[in-house]
Amino acid sequence: MTEEKWQAVVGRLKDDCEILEHQTINGEKEGEKIEEIIFENPIGRMKLTRRTKPRLLGEKTHYSGRVGQSTNVERVYSDDEFVDTVELFQDNNGEWVPVDNSSFA
Repeated sequence: MTEEKWQAVVGRLKDDCEILEHQTINGEKEGEKIEEIIFENPIGRMKLTRRTKPRLLGEKTHYSGRVGQSTNVERVYSDDEFVDTVELFQDNNGEWVPVDNSSFA
């Protein structure tokens, strides 16, 4: 999802629903950013999450043929390409349950 499309979705949520919480946090991986929007609509409380992380370009494996030596994997990430993942959750008695969006297609 491009930044423009994401901003359009956020704008529509702000117009149509009551926004309870909107935050951006750093993810566990380097360069990962997580944006969460919790909102109230006629269905109930929902949470929309967007994860943005650098695209993985490749992995380099460093190893030695000697006994007792460890193997090391170095991951190479892009500086200008990113991968976005958008997920929708519904509040079910205090627990966030993923919404099956296969019927929306």
